[in-house]
This record gives sequence, C-alpha cells and structure tokens, in this order.
Amino acid sequence: MAFGILQSKSSVEHVPGTAQLEETDLEGTPHRYHLKMGSGSDSDVVLVPQPSSNPNDPLNWPLWQRDLVLFVYCYCTIIGVGGVGPILAPIGLTLVEEFGVDFTKISLLTGYQLCATGAIAIFISAICHKYGKRPMFIISSALLLAGTLWAGASNSYNSMLGARIIQGFGMTMFESIAFAIIGDMYFVHQRGSRMACYVLAQTGIIGVPCLAAGKIALDMGWRWIFWILSIFFGIGLLAGFLLGWGTAFNRNTLYDVDTSSQDNLQIIENLKSEATHEENTTLDEAIIQGSTQQRDSYFRRLKPWTTSYSEEPLLHLIVRPFFTLLNPSILWAVVVLAFTQIWSVTISLVTAQIFSPPPFLLNPAQLGYLQAGPMVSGLLSCLIYGTLSDKVCKVLSKRNHGIFEPEFRLVLISMAAPFTAGFFLFGHLVQEGESPVTIATVWGVGYFSTMIIVNTTASYLVDAYRNISIEVFVVSLAFKNFVFFGFSFFLNEWVSSWGPPRMFYCIGGINLGLCLSAIPIYMFGKVIRAWWHKHDLYGKLAHKL
Repeated sequence: MAFGILQSKSSVEHVPGTAQLEETDLEGTPHRYHLKMGSGSDSDVVLVPQPSSNPNDPLNWPLWQRDLVLFVYCYCTIIGVGGVGPILAPIGLTLVEEFGVDFTKISLLTGYQLCATGAIAIFISAICHKYGKRPMFIISSALLLAGTLWAGASNSYNSMLGARIIQGFGMTMFESIAFAIIGDMYFVHQRGSRMACYVLAQTGIIGVPCLAAGKIALDMGWRWIFWILSIFFGIGLLAGFLLGWGTAFNRNTLYDVDTSSQDNLQIIENLKSEATHEENTTLDEAIIQGSTQQRDSYFRRLKPWTTSYSEEPLLHLIVRPFFTLLNPSILWAVVVLAFTQIWSVTISLVTAQIFSPPPFLLNPAQLGYLQAGPMVSGLLSCLIYGTLSDKVCKVLSKRNHGIFEPEFRLVLISMAAPFTAGFFLFGHLVQEGESPVTIATVWGVGYFSTMIIVNTTASYLVDAYRNISIEVFVVSLAFKNFVFFGFSFFLNEWVSSWGPPRMFYCIGGINLGLCLSAIPIYMFGKVIRAWWHKHDLYGKLAHKL
C-alpha cells in the first residue's frame, strides 16, 4: 500500500497510469541507462511518456514552443469561456428592460447556449480524436467571432438567443477538449503546472471579461461589450491559425509507457540495448526512421489537418464517450467537475437579481466589480496549485521507490475543504446586507475551493486516463451543461423562494461533500484502473456497435 493507495491484485503486469518517474537503488531493480531523462533540475526524472525519435512528436518540440501553443489556447479560452458564458451577469437588468422579459428568460440565454455546447460536444470530440484538435480549434474560433458579432447587432430576444447558441457551438472546444492538449504535449512531471495555467484560463479568471463588461455597458452601452469582444476573438482566430499547431501525433504505442499494461520502459531499454525482442522489432524501425526525419516546415504546420489519428469510424467515436461512465472513477470525476463549475456560473447569473434591488442598488459597472473577488482567488489558487502539484507528486514518487501514481494528484484536494466556508458566509452576508466588497471577498474564499477541486480532478484524469482524456472531458462537459440547462429554468426562482442563506448553505455543503468523496477514489483508484484495463468494457462495448 503506497500512502493509503490500495494495490491491485489483478494479473495485469503494469497498471495503466502508474509510471516509473525515477530510478531507484533497490536491490533487484534493473538500471535503465538508455531511457530518455529530463533536463536541469529534472535530470533524474524518467520522461513519461517516452518521446519518440521523430522531431515532429510534440514531446520533442522545444519547451518554449509547447508553452506558446498552450498560451494561445489559454488566451482563446479566457475570452471564449469567460467572455461568452457569464458575460451577461452585469447587464442582466439592462437586458430585462431592453427586451421586456424577466430574469428567468435572461438566464435561459446562457442555459440554451450551454445546452448547445453540450449537444455538439460528442461530435466535436469524434472529429478531434480522428483528425486532431487543430481543425476544430480554427472552426470554433470562427464560430465565436460570428456569434459575438451577431449578439452585438441583436435587436430582439430571439435574435440574441440565436447568437448565444452560435457562441455555444464555438465554446465546446475550449470548455472541455482543450484539456487534452496537456497530455499531448507534456510529460507527467510537467503537467500539474500546465494544468493549473489552463484551469486558470478556463475557470480561474473567468470573471475578467465580466469585470470590464459592466463598465463598458455603463459608459458605452451594452452592445459595445460584444463589439469589443469580437476584436479579441479576431486576434484569437489569427493567433490560432498561425500558432495553434496540431498536437496529436501517431506515436508507436511502446512509447506510451503510462497507458500500457506492460512494462514498456524495460522493453524500450532492452531494445535500445540491442536485446532480442522479436515481438517488438517495430520499435527499432521507428527509432531508425525517426532519427532521419526532419521537422515539418512552419508552413506545413499551418495546414488545417495532416492525417488521421484513428482508424475507427466516426460513429464509434461519437458514441464512445458515454461508455467511459462505466468507470467509477470517471463517473465520480464527471460529477465533481460538473457541480463545482456549475456554481461559478450560477452565482454570476443571480448577482443582478440579488444586488440590483435594495439594499445594494448596484449599477452594471459595480456588478462587474463583484467578479474581482473570485478572479483574484482563482489566480492565487491556480498559482498555488501549479507550484505545489508537480513537486508534491515528485516527493511522493521518490518515497514510493520512484513510482508515480495518478492518485497522488488528489492529495491537494484536502486544501479545498476549509475554503468551502466561503459559500456559507456569502449567503449569510447577503442576508445581512453587508458591504459588497466583503461579500466579493468571501465569494473569492469559496471560489478558491472550486479551483483546487477542478485542478486536482482534471490533473488526475489526464494522468490516469490520458488515452481517453478527450472522451472523459467531453462527457463531463455534456453532463455539466445539461444539468445547468435544467438549473436555468428554476435558478432565479430558487434564490427568490429559498433566500440567499439557505441556497448558498446548500451549495457550500455540496462542495464540502465533493471534497470528502475524493477519499475513496484516492484509496481505490489504482484497483479501478487495473479492473478497467483488464476487462476493457470501454473497448468491448464500443466495438459491438
């Protein structure tokens, strides 16, 4: 038992997700002198997965180029999720007066948008799995630009609804599938900090556009929110075309040492040591061919797509995400990601209803400023997680004889539990009519717990189930968005009938329960991974279609 993680009694030689990060001096443990290792302070770390010898393998790109691609995705995510989803929060009352509807109708503008995002997710997932992520990156950016221009020109509620649905189609790529690029481009010991950067963009500072939107609406009119946002989308579309290169790569499966049920590290070591393994001679060919290949030119990298990354029919790839829910760990993660992120949008959509009337009487600019609390908290939480995650995993791996377990990522979820108190305080202070500055601060305290939970859960999924991470994040997105679509029909009535204290006590209690639910997943996660791979329910059911 490694730090409370139960060991599998399965006959699987190597449990997928588990990885040898460091060599050890244990008696009987062979040294592997021909494996590729990290550099600098990570020179003692075995690279997982092992990069191929092909310079076009994203794992072989210079780190600054991989980080540049991630930065482009993060930029598009900030404006594509934060600038679309909750952007109506500070102008809710303005739109009620503009279109002559109630707050529930305004909430449904986001509800139908997220419903569209969830409905199209499985189709975009299939395309990304088969042709890579770059084609949908470009198409999604174009849809976001078109939908935003349409929203700015809307002169009726139905017109705005159509624009929001188009925006929803474009959001899908950045709300879920882009998580998988972390697994495409980075080694295990690099993923925690990069995941923190992406979660920061996707959820942590989602309030940045709202922060500016209220002031823009007050000084220039609400339509200018969309006109200005469309400029940023234009920049994102251009940056995506020029720098958002494809991250998928057809790598020999022997290099995927973290997803295999065999000890591929030892096989690679033996092959490179000129040992005889007839069943794996294809790796020798891959090494020779890779060493003679040249990196694709910059202009070739601009092609929308280059090849197919799966031999499965699109129909199979469309249905496959739903089969991942048969895995208890994945089902847990889907529920956790859904509800923790739902509260972020929920609170944003009821701010106008709570803070526009007396005793607060906040204007659109002031409603936008309320987002400063969760924005600062989101930034701090992701910085803390990004700093600690990889270091904690390396320390635990070293003490576990150099072996990394994906469940090590879940250790930091313990940080989230105390900060759920922010949601309880939020409801209480609203009821007491306290200062909006104080309320925004405690909102940030609760938001800190949300960010830690999202970071740890997303990192765990990428490390434990990297080969199906696209499907996992897509089914999580679909579940979350359809749940919120249901919420949008009664959300405003909920806060009216229950009152802020009771509503936010409920939210805080659920978040605390989600933190505690990580304990059994931490303990039984490795057993579940072994069971999942041995019985291969995912593959068997998918291929019966």
